[in-house]
Amino acid sequence: MAGVTAILANGACPEHPAARAVLASAERLVCCDGALAKARALGREPDLVVGDGDSLTADGRASLGARFVHIAEQETNDLDKAFRTVLARYGRGRIAILGAGGLREDHFLGNVFRLPDFAAQAPEVEMVTDAGVFTVVAGARTYACRPGEPVSVFAPDPATHATSEGLEWPLDGVPLDALWKATLNRTTGTSFTVRGDRPLLVYRPHGL
Repeated sequence: MAGVTAILANGACPEHPAARAVLASAERLVCCDGALAKARALGREPDLVVGDGDSLTADGRASLGARFVHIAEQETNDLDKAFRTVLARYGRGRIAILGAGGLREDHFLGNVFRLPDFAAQAPEVEMVTDAGVFTVVAGARTYACRPGEPVSVFAPDPATHATSEGLEWPLDGVPLDALWKATLNRTTGTSFTVRGDRPLLVYRPHGL
């Protein structure tokens, strides 16, 4: 994935071939500090490691030299710090977040629902898990697909109004006042479009 910056968070190590392919082909890799050992176990040396350093061994920190970006503040987590560093160093390009789940569900949900904030600064950000991919719709977005693919949509703001084309159960007029309201949909053709007056999260499983 030329031009993609991968961020490896300190969740479960990516295992699915789709997630591994993103990591292997990314142009550059930025790790949260606790994910350094995972990156090296996967055969990828990070370009930068970001965090407060509390998850690094002394040897690990020494091995990084200037590639360690120390951010001591505790108001945000290491994923947020890594994302800010990517924007500062590499700009608003394509960003793929890996390793954001698989351990504590509260951490994973917090990371997922940070995506709209990240997308406000880098619209092409996505989160790739071992099960699928989360992306953000800000306004409108069209996706290529095959008929019958599963799709779930989440509205972080319960006041959101959304419409869709190419989904078996259209979003038009659906009250999105609970997170489950637009989940477990599926595609009807070779593309689908989602529109919302507030940011939406779209989840698509791998390989289905």
